[in-house]
Amino acid sequence: MREFRERAGIVFIAIGTFLFYSCDGIYDDISNMPTDNITDNSFSYIDATDYTTWVYIDLADGTLTTLAYDDSINIPDSWTFALHRYDCKTNGGKVLETAFTSIDEFCSAVESGLFTLPDETEFTADSEEEIIIDVSHMVEGTLIYAPAQVNVVMTRWLDVNLITMPPIYTQSGKVYLIRFADFTCAAVRFTGFTNPYYYDAKGYISFEYIYPVEWQ
Repeated sequence: MREFRERAGIVFIAIGTFLFYSCDGIYDDISNMPTDNITDNSFSYIDATDYTTWVYIDLADGTLTTLAYDDSINIPDSWTFALHRYDCKTNGGKVLETAFTSIDEFCSAVESGLFTLPDETEFTADSEEEIIIDVSHMVEGTLIYAPAQVNVVMTRWLDVNLITMPPIYTQSGKVYLIRFADFTCAAVRFTGFTNPYYYDAKGYISFEYIYPVEWQ
């Protein structure tokens, strides 16, 4: 695991301000938040706020499993993709960012045969990257990173611009197509990254999906 990596100047000032804003709901009451945030073809307000965990999502049975970032023993046998804050990784899959900005439009195009399964060469597999796991030394200009498999294409669902403060969050709005080794596919469109029941605290992820995609 990579211990410390130095950053300096305005980048850390920006990150520090970003982290301050991301924790603005720490004392807020979330007792009014719905207890069942999983509905047909959608998940709402998944808690991905912890830098030290991955949330494993199984679209087949609608389950969520939260594990430490370095826990490789208890990973579920079946899962579709996982979230670390805004980072994404897949269960041996590859991802394509489509031009669709609506799940309904995507489904209509698939059902009509106007959109067929793209060639595998158009998809991007997970790669060895780094994720932030500790921000406790941020004020000293230091963040702690750890290596992790990340799908850089799927992670593009949210752009965090730290040039201005507070940061500017921009969702791509795109439908992401995940292709697995068994040729099944999942279509995912992220719809939110804040919790309206927690004073819009960041790191609560919502998305809609189709799994499996039934190709014509």
